[in-house]
Amino acid sequence: MASLGLLQYRSAGELHQEQEAQRLADEESRQRQLIESSLGAHIRRCWEEAKMAKQEVELRLLDCLRRRKGKYSPEKLAAIKQEGGSAIYMMLTNTKCRAAAAWIRDILMPTNERPWGLDPTPVAEVPPQYLMPVFQQFMQQFQQQHALAAQQAAEQGQQVPPVDPEQVMKKAEEHIRQAAQERARDAAERHEQVIADQLAEGKWDEAFEAFIDDFVTYPTAFIRGHSLRRVSTLAWQEGWKPVKTKEIRPEWYQVSPFDMYPSPDATDIDDGAYLIERDRFTRGGLQKLIGVPSYSSEAIQRVLEEHGQNGLRDWLWTDGERANLEGRGHEWLTKGQTIDALIYCGGAQGTQLLQWGVNPDDIEDPLAEYEVEATLIGTHVIRVKINRDPLERRPYSKASFQPVPGSFWGIAIPELMADIQDMCNATARSLANNLAISSGPQVEVYEDRLDPSEDPTDIYPWKVWRTRDSNVTGNNPAVRFYQPNSNAAELLAVFEKFEIRADDATNIPRYAYGNERVGGAGNTATGLSMLMESANKGIKDAVRHIDRGVIRRVIEAIWLHNMQYSSDNSIKGDCAVVPRGSSAMLIREQTHQMRLEFMGMTANEYDMAILGQEGRRDLLEAIAAKIDMPGLIPSEEKMQQNLAQQSQATQALQQLEQAIKEAELNDKAASAEEKSARASKVQAEVNQTQADTQRTRTLTPLEARKLLVEIFNMMQQPQQEAAVGRARERTGMEGPGPNRQIPRGPQTFGLAPPGAGGPARSAGARPGARPAPAFAGRGPVRQQVAGQPGAG
Repeated sequence: MASLGLLQYRSAGELHQEQEAQRLADEESRQRQLIESSLGAHIRRCWEEAKMAKQEVELRLLDCLRRRKGKYSPEKLAAIKQEGGSAIYMMLTNTKCRAAAAWIRDILMPTNERPWGLDPTPVAEVPPQYLMPVFQQFMQQFQQQHALAAQQAAEQGQQVPPVDPEQVMKKAEEHIRQAAQERARDAAERHEQVIADQLAEGKWDEAFEAFIDDFVTYPTAFIRGHSLRRVSTLAWQEGWKPVKTKEIRPEWYQVSPFDMYPSPDATDIDDGAYLIERDRFTRGGLQKLIGVPSYSSEAIQRVLEEHGQNGLRDWLWTDGERANLEGRGHEWLTKGQTIDALIYCGGAQGTQLLQWGVNPDDIEDPLAEYEVEATLIGTHVIRVKINRDPLERRPYSKASFQPVPGSFWGIAIPELMADIQDMCNATARSLANNLAISSGPQVEVYEDRLDPSEDPTDIYPWKVWRTRDSNVTGNNPAVRFYQPNSNAAELLAVFEKFEIRADDATNIPRYAYGNERVGGAGNTATGLSMLMESANKGIKDAVRHIDRGVIRRVIEAIWLHNMQYSSDNSIKGDCAVVPRGSSAMLIREQTHQMRLEFMGMTANEYDMAILGQEGRRDLLEAIAAKIDMPGLIPSEEKMQQNLAQQSQATQALQQLEQAIKEAELNDKAASAEEKSARASKVQAEVNQTQADTQRTRTLTPLEARKLLVEIFNMMQQPQQEAAVGRARERTGMEGPGPNRQIPRGPQTFGLAPPGAGGPARSAGARPGARPAPAFAGRGPVRQQVAGQPGAG
């Protein structure tokens, strides 16, 4: 485009190009509208078929909801009001539904457990690239063992045993199979944690709680998921500053049975020609979908242009009463805020998908039928997405309290006890009317006999009635009182009889939710336990339907999604989903008691040698989880660290004990050496003594005589000293005389004189001092003297 100041001009070629581009854009828009109208017409036609086929089911759904809310149908309420009397409604159905919902939540939503699990298949399949390193490691170990065996055989001069290739391959296969099972088991445990985190973040608990309420109320309950959605989350920057971010994650939500429309030929989620969900969008929600993959921004813009101001609401004949029963009676005031949409899950031809704008790489055969998920608003298809599930399963799950074989819809608890509820209501209405009538007397009044000033309706205690004679009735009483009979006892007996029948009809006994009027076997703890075990059979069957129809399907879908698109290869393995609601959850109390008993039985050294530290830790962890004490038992890594520290402490203690023992042994050795030296010394002294004794025994007679003289002198010396002392005393008293002589020495009494055989007294020795023995250190003298001849 050229410009001359304020004037602009174009050449004929440029004008022709612009016109041609505008024509192509208009043609493409018309083609897209035709494709949208074609696909939209197909969806709209399916919607009309499904809506017509569901009319009878919608009546059942409304009836179930009325019975749960304790409301009569408009026709029934009109008949009751026409007859007059009480319109009481006994909430027996609501009691049973609440009890069943609480029972199922207690089983399928435990505090510290999961009602599902991932177990490796009996023969786990692992890709070859993961098994090749295991095989190489096994062969390397085998070669090392064989080389070591050959070396030992050569050292011992023996022949090297031959290698059997077949046996080696069998061992290798067994080793690889065990390694594959261990890897699959580890992957299953890690994958369980990932799925548990996805369920927690994807609003699974809220959706499942709402699903359980529908499960006990309607013939069939539904839950949708997983659906990948872009949601707002918080991220934390440096300094813990929150930042709003966007992320795509799987989510689940409950779908009301009023909004689900299966094809007329459907008996399950996947076997019908199509499945339609009635959904609602807001203007803000639609604007957020602009630019999202698989959504058409142009179609969304046209929807906002046409319905952005006034909204789009396709009212159905059930919407009004449903809104009133669900507590949304003023929903009609929000006109223009919501836009109705139809989510279609079914088949579509590849040509239509290509014309709508699906990526050609996703369409292998234009004439083939593809399972798609499309969203229709008015006449515009705003979204078309090919189902990427390898088995083409639709993203919905359903379950019924009592399924009907060959039917898409089952039987609900309100339907199982509908006749009983009606009979209880009729009995309760009759009881209320009878109690009202029999609560006071009926009055018969002859107005001709009443005084004109009397009001027959004005009755009070101690009232005086003014009467007059009547020519017609004579003197009959002006007022008569009649007391109607009360049938309360009979009516209450009928009511209680049918209330008990409700237990049998629903398999939800009164004692299961705390009713104290059990009677019979329920009066004892053992009897009540037996009754509860019998009642578990009924609820177990209902829980099994949820396990198979919902839990297994949901967990398999998210597991398969992670296997396809997760970048974490450590969670990928050949696993099978195991729903545990109807089996392990119902006996977890018994399992807890058995674990406690098992822990007590294995608390001995023999069983510990079999279980090991790891097995004991797993047992304690299971018991701690049951009593809600998470984190009490250390993890395997922490336990290994604790064992290593204990091993080091034990080694140090053993070394200390060994050092103490060595020191004690050294002390004992030194003490033994000292005792040995003492013993040697004593032995030497004994030997010396024995030698001296032997020498003494061999003395000559002369030496023996000398010894006897010495002994005799030693014995006589005290007597001589005493005599000398007495003589001195007499001398001192009488004085010395001329004829007295002082003895000069000891008398020998015929023996040799002192100088002859013994040593002479040294000069200056004290009189009476004992002379030194001639032989020091001699043995027993008395025995030697007694043994000498002539000693006496």
